[in-house]
Amino acid sequence: MARSRDDIALAMKTEFMSNSTLRDLYKFSDTAVFDDTFPVISLERLLIYVVSGAIFLFEQILDSFRAEIEARIDATIVTSLPWYYTIALEFQYGYDLVFDAATYQFKYATADEAARIVKYCAVRDVVDDGVTKLKIYYSTTDKQPLTTEQQAAFEAYIKERGAAGIHYLFVSQAPDPLGVNLNVYYDPLVLDNTGALISDGTFPVVETINNYLNGLKYGGVFYSSALIDALQATTGVKDVVLESTYWNTETADRRRIDSASGAFAFAAGSSTINYLID
Repeated sequence: MARSRDDIALAMKTEFMSNSTLRDLYKFSDTAVFDDTFPVISLERLLIYVVSGAIFLFEQILDSFRAEIEARIDATIVTSLPWYYTIALEFQYGYDLVFDAATYQFKYATADEAARIVKYCAVRDVVDDGVTKLKIYYSTTDKQPLTTEQQAAFEAYIKERGAAGIHYLFVSQAPDPLGVNLNVYYDPLVLDNTGALISDGTFPVVETINNYLNGLKYGGVFYSSALIDALQATTGVKDVVLESTYWNTETADRRRIDSASGAFAFAAGSSTINYLID
């Protein structure tokens, strides 16, 4: 991990003052302190400032390089979660796999981006009925499920390329409908009592909800506090109270929701948004 610039400069100053050759040359005592010995505009201070900055940048570059290499290693370790994520996105509908005798793995003979229909994927280790299983969420454009035929081909592909003996749970579904029951305290100079922006007639609260849900990481989690934070920053909103959420056919006060499909879609018909003046 890269050291801070101050830590690097301090190490250089300490080494400078403890060097016997430099001590004899500058004739300072064993207890002398660098900052007390050399003024701010001295050449010695300037050199340490420049060199410590260069070292700091170099260590940051090394950190970035190491993180990139580690990510690539994780993605190429066979049967690791990142590896399953990678091969899921490599799935080519309508193509057969060929066995590579050099690596003892199945792969495609040619790459065809147009045939890669899985656009979103999330991989989890889960325990189901006391058995550890690999749960794979996957979907196509707009986070929609693959067709029955496409799902059958994808699941056969994963089993062919994956490790023997693995138990799988495959999920390819439409995004979970999510409704909200909100009390929005609005600025009447900016919004009208329907939540429309007076200047152009758009509905910023609804737009914020859609943007928040669409922006969630695939396979991620809905947090009510994060939605409230996003709504608080919305144009024309002074305050907001999230009374409840509608999900999985039930209305309840929830702090978090783990989607069944891997994604969420705003269910406007199952939502109530009350616009109130504070």
